[in-house]
Amino acid sequence: DFNLLYEEARYYQLTPMIKELERWKQEREQRRLAQPCDCLVVRVTPDLGERIALSGEKVLIEEIFPETGDVMCNSVNAGWNQDPTHVIRFPLNGYCRLNSVQ
Repeated sequence: DFNLLYEEARYYQLTPMIKELERWKQEREQRRLAQPCDCLVVRVTPDLGERIALSGEKVLIEEIFPETGDVMCNSVNAGWNQDPTHVIRFPLNGYCRLNSVQ
């Protein structure tokens, strides 16, 4: 546990160890803030002609599949378009010719 080790180093006045622990903690915080993670959920349903559905942030889906941009912007009342920034179960293979292997 970092906090216990840090407190012990302070108690025994281990200055080099305290500096190294502070440096390590600062680097760890910078790495966590500097590398955001983008995530898409891909659902493949083998029945009914292998449906492929995506859930995630609209901007990320448009970046990966640019041909879906117009459809997502113009479909305000669609069942998968419930949030202004995210989609839920967007029917990808209805707009792109893909199968689960691709």
